[in-house]
Amino acid sequence: MGRDLKAIVVAFVILAACVVLQSTILGRIAILGVRPDLALIVLVFVALRRGSMTAQVAGFASGIVEDLVSASPVGFHMLLRTLIGFLYGIFSGNVFVDPLLMPIVLTIVATILKGLISGLVSLVFGLKASGFLYFTGRLWIEAGYNALAAPFLFALLNLLKVFRQVEKVNP
Repeated sequence: MGRDLKAIVVAFVILAACVVLQSTILGRIAILGVRPDLALIVLVFVALRRGSMTAQVAGFASGIVEDLVSASPVGFHMLLRTLIGFLYGIFSGNVFVDPLLMPIVLTIVATILKGLISGLVSLVFGLKASGFLYFTGRLWIEAGYNALAAPFLFALLNLLKVFRQVEKVNP
């Protein structure tokens, strides 16, 4: 199995587990119905470590799982996760990620980006917005949750060999 395929499979398994965890156990710590988006944090990590293609495929696949366990229209989370994976993957290898500050900043930006994209998609397709369209308190609660969880998830994911960046050899 190639290194990229192995990274995609591992990322998908972790992302799917995060989606299931979010939709079940993390409901107990929800504030105003908002839970931390662990899958988004993992996607940001994977995108920065493995690049756009791996992040897009893993984001698309985890979006399918999230669409199946949520009440949102099929394709909504697939689009969100694929776009965020692509956008963050562009910066793969170009961003220094320290253990504390950058995971927090990158995750807050990803949460805001998720809010913007979901608001735009909701507006274009006439969907009932989930509170992110007008930057309500729900968005900031999720951003806070994600910011608290990001350094811990990044540290755990750093332990996995499959996500270590590949050294590029110049001829």
